[in-house]
Amino acid sequence: MSLLQMHYTSAPPGPDGSGFRFTAVSPGVPHSVLREAEQLVGYEPPRDAPARPSEAELATFPEMFGFARLSDGSGLLSRTVYTGADYSGRWGNFHAHAVLVPAGEPLPGDLPPIALWGAAEWTDRSPEAGTPPAPLARLTPRLPAGIGDELARFASASGPRLAAVLADLRRVTEDPAAPQVVLAESDTRRVAHWLLLASAALPRDAARGLTFTTYTRRPQHARQQVVGVRPEDARAVTGQPHRYAVHDRTDSHAEPPATADLWALTAAAVWAAGADALFKRAEDLPGAEPFAVGPLATLALADGVPVPADAYAPAAAWTTGHHHALGEDELESFLRAVCAEGRPGSLAPDALAALLGALRDTVPLAVTAPITARLVEAAVRDPALAPPPLPPGALPEPYRGRLTDGLGEDVRAGLGTPGTPLPRTAGLLRIAATLGIDHDDLIPGLADRLCRRIMDGATTTGSGTGAVPELLDVLDESAPLRIALLDLLEARAADHPAAVAAALRTARLPRDGLGHRPHLRMCAALDTSGARAGNRTPALHALLRASGGSHLVTPLLLRTAVSLLWQDRAPTAEEASQLLGESGAEVHQLAGTWNDLVSAAVDAPADDTAAPTLAKQLLRYGRDAVGRAAYHDLALLAHVHTMEHADTDPSAPHGNLVERARSLSSQARPATQQRAARALARLLLRADRPARELQALAYSNDPGLIDAYADAARSPVLTDFLTVPSRLADCYLAWNLHQGAGPVWNLTRRTLLEEVLRPAARKMPDDQLRLAAEHVGRYGAAHRELFEEWARPAGGVKQLLRRIGGRRQERPREPRWGDVEPPRDGGR
Repeated sequence: MSLLQMHYTSAPPGPDGSGFRFTAVSPGVPHSVLREAEQLVGYEPPRDAPARPSEAELATFPEMFGFARLSDGSGLLSRTVYTGADYSGRWGNFHAHAVLVPAGEPLPGDLPPIALWGAAEWTDRSPEAGTPPAPLARLTPRLPAGIGDELARFASASGPRLAAVLADLRRVTEDPAAPQVVLAESDTRRVAHWLLLASAALPRDAARGLTFTTYTRRPQHARQQVVGVRPEDARAVTGQPHRYAVHDRTDSHAEPPATADLWALTAAAVWAAGADALFKRAEDLPGAEPFAVGPLATLALADGVPVPADAYAPAAAWTTGHHHALGEDELESFLRAVCAEGRPGSLAPDALAALLGALRDTVPLAVTAPITARLVEAAVRDPALAPPPLPPGALPEPYRGRLTDGLGEDVRAGLGTPGTPLPRTAGLLRIAATLGIDHDDLIPGLADRLCRRIMDGATTTGSGTGAVPELLDVLDESAPLRIALLDLLEARAADHPAAVAAALRTARLPRDGLGHRPHLRMCAALDTSGARAGNRTPALHALLRASGGSHLVTPLLLRTAVSLLWQDRAPTAEEASQLLGESGAEVHQLAGTWNDLVSAAVDAPADDTAAPTLAKQLLRYGRDAVGRAAYHDLALLAHVHTMEHADTDPSAPHGNLVERARSLSSQARPATQQRAARALARLLLRADRPARELQALAYSNDPGLIDAYADAARSPVLTDFLTVPSRLADCYLAWNLHQGAGPVWNLTRRTLLEEVLRPAARKMPDDQLRLAAEHVGRYGAAHRELFEEWARPAGGVKQLLRRIGGRRQERPREPRWGDVEPPRDGGR
């Protein structure tokens, strides 16, 4: 990396002038950077500084060391020192040495900026005149000797203020709108100490990006996130908590600010104990999110550092998921710390249970036995708590004997009490087995209650699944309980398969070992059937195979499979059609799934193309089984199939399509009526429509059918077709027919002529318009003349004649249109 250098000071009079300016700059520094940097490196001595300081007094002037982010994203790391009074002005002379950190790049060594306070490369003088400074390849950290011990003493002496400062620094790194942190110190080196403390504790990215200055006379003008000032200058920003978080250790009357930030409190405790090496280690641990309390508190407890009481819970939670990241000695040290007298009380039982579960078979039982015994006793006494896992040997003597004598009656009472939650029941069974408490007489009633509670699925087990493995362990160890429970679940699966399947997913009962229990086998196989994606009929076949039986012999198996696969929605029309074709109507009627097929047809979305076919199948194979309420919808859907396949289905009836649609719609649901109306409209808008059906539509005066026809005529599909001359001519002729049919048709056809057809005609190229006129002219010259007049553009008759290529001397007599559609064979 190359760090471009800049030197700024008061230059003596010369060719380039005098006064404060950049006296030496590495080549390549943009002028915009120099202008911006000039505002950041200026120095104003303290108010009480001597006007003509001696060499000894110069050493007491504050050093201004800072890091700022420029508008182009680059960073400016600078050091400014006072060099004495001279001709430069009332503030005397100072020298600023700065380096430019390219945008998006870290400092050499990936260090935080404050680590370069005191670096060997900082100078107090500019290079010789005319010698641009070469870019620096590195900056060498050179912190004072013994700085670690000094920082630990400084942290310990800062008391609760350290946590408050760290909390404010966290806010300013997380929220750009957070108040600036103002640190008031008589010796501004202490500001650097604050920043060194913070850079060790903050996450790496936050520390590297933190902007600061160790000294300024005017904090209200500072742009950095952290601003160091002398106490007398802090008054300018005091009393504005929405803009500035002021920390003044020199004010003996001010109470140290309190903070509830647990990370800041824990970090302050670590620094006060001089254990700052834990910060870097904690950040490198897995699962250590920025400002995470758990990893840091865990390392601190293992190291013997006292942490806040509230930090025990996040420490245990982190250790629960990441204990393998700790060495065995360190882990045992942590466990002994949380189990020491007086300490575990700050941990909630659920945290202890999670910790114990994570450490099973990882640490010696002698280490985990106190936690196990504490959780067992608490769970038996408090029904709201789930017992812990109890692997063999988890409770060695003397824990086992003491718990058996004290808890035996309570365990039996819990197992025999109706309404005991499933997690508690599982735990009590495990406790009874571990402690040797007799419970064989409780098996039948327990199996019944377990079955009902397992049927409750996730509702019973709650959001956690910690109790489920314990139940499975007990069922594996108790064959009578397992057999009784599976028999009850099989009976439930035949009546409520979806609920049993959900319960099995929650309870995670094994899929093998179910024996000849076909309904239960299908419930257990649901997760592996591919039931959630696309067409579900292949998944149905998989479930029926998993049952080990035949639905043709036992139709109820088909009902169970259908209930499992379509529990969240009805079968689609395509799926229902396949089901009907594969098994036949009689099997579905015996299985009780016939109504599902009917619903798939009548409840299908309007764009489901399989619904009309399904309706036709249902009426063909099971007309007598269709209820009265659904019959009219199915019949109307079958009529939709007829209209949609009028030219391809030889068995479809011809004629009276409009009349039949009106007749069947009278008792069908609105959605089916609308679908039929749209199908009829699409048919009548085709060029090869049935000859007399348009006339039947016009004379029906049916608003629903005619409105659907108008909507279809306005659709993009038809308007795209209107670019074809023959289609435009066909629509023109159709919409001039049956003018005496009735008000609904007349209003609709006139509207379509004006709003749909005329715009299409006016957009049509001249040669295409001539072809359209020729198509109209096949039904008579009068028709063509009327078409030409109707299609007349805004420019008048001459422009129209030029477009269509004709020359007419006079306007012909306007003919009367009849109510009979012109012949389709092109005759005149």
